[in-house]
Formats: sequence, structure tokens, C-alpha cells
Amino acid sequence: MYSSILRALTLFLALFAATASQIAAETSTPLIQAIRAGNLTEVNTLLDSGASAEAATQSGEFAGKTALMWAAEAGEEEMIHALLAAGAAVDRPNRKDGTALMYAAVEGQHAALKILLQAGADPNLQIRHGWSPLLLATVKGHSDVLDALLSAGADPMARDVYGWTLLMRAVDGQKKAITTRLLEAGVPVDAEDFSGNTALKIAATLDDTWFIEQLRAYQQPMTLSQ
Repeated sequence: MYSSILRALTLFLALFAATASQIAAETSTPLIQAIRAGNLTEVNTLLDSGASAEAATQSGEFAGKTALMWAAEAGEEEMIHALLAAGAAVDRPNRKDGTALMYAAVEGQHAALKILLQAGADPNLQIRHGWSPLLLATVKGHSDVLDALLSAGADPMARDVYGWTLLMRAVDGQKKAITTRLLEAGVPVDAEDFSGNTALKIAATLDDTWFIEQLRAYQQPMTLSQ
């Protein structure tokens, strides 16, 4: 079960990564080329000249990846501001339903992510298999991004299509800081997925006893009625 979930996650995260050859083959619009080059002056010039802030990669694996997504992924804060001011839709999806906020979450672009949240990006948007910005921050171990998402109203109790909680993901990935933050946010230790797995059962498969000790410290005591 764990291995099949890991494979699904790996494939999903691959949707948010581009190789140099893919970028060269697929990026065609001048605006996106300027973003990829980190050329803020050119980005502003193009936008001032009427280039659409909604420009997106035209073809290939990353077809539909918007200018805002490229900027968010790279952490280009001023470009993000410029694109939003020029009318870029903050939650416009690519063809895989990913959003700019998800690209920022995957790459740990904390400042970029906060700009998008302030612009109204949905921190609770879930797409295929239940992936969300908060889940992506969890599995990548970006604690500052996770904190920003929680502060913006992201639901720490959300589950994926397998019934896994964010806490189960954090434990499975051996993310200690994330595990602590989710426990503090109230994610239940004893919550079960659809196969009866819990965060504690996952922790028992690890070599590091820290996770078992931490989870037990937050475990609700059994009552006589249980």
C-alpha cells in the first residue's frame, strides 16, 4: 500500500518539475521566455506593450502552464506582482489542474506563496488524488510554507483519496518539523485511512523512534466507552 501511494505521489510531483530540454522545447511565448530568464525589465516591457498576463506554455508536457505558474515556481516576487496587476487569474489551472500556489508550495517559495495567498489563491484547493498546497508542502518538508498555508485557512484535517491524513504523510516522509506542527494543529494521531493504517502504524515501520514517542505524546487517552 505504502509503495503504491509513494509511486502516485512521485508521478504527481513530476508534473511540477521541468527539465532544461523540456523548457527549451515547450516554452515559446516571449513573456514566458522572459520569466524563465529572470528578466523583470523585459517582463514589464512586454506587459506594458499588451502581452497577455494569461500567457501559457503552448504545447508538450507543460502545455497550459501559465506565466504566473512559472514565476511562482521560480519565486519571482516582483514578476508575480506585475502579472497579477496585469490581470493574471491567481487560481487558473494548468491541464493537470495544478495552480500557481501549488508550484510555489512544491518549491518552498514562501514569499511567492504569501503574495498569491494575499491575492486570493485558494489554500484548500484539492486536485487529483486529493493533492493540495498543504499536502505538497507536507511531503516536501517546507515548514514555513505549511505555516503560511495554515495561517491562511488551509484545513489541516484534509485527507487524500487513500484516506491518508497530512500527519500520516509527514510521518511516512520522516518530516519531523512538519509532524510537530500538524500535531500542534490538532491532526488526530489515531485517524485511520481506508485500509486501517494510522500514523502510529506507519511510525512503527521506521527506524527512528522519535516519531512513535512524539505521536504517543499527543495520543488521546482511551476512555471506558472505547
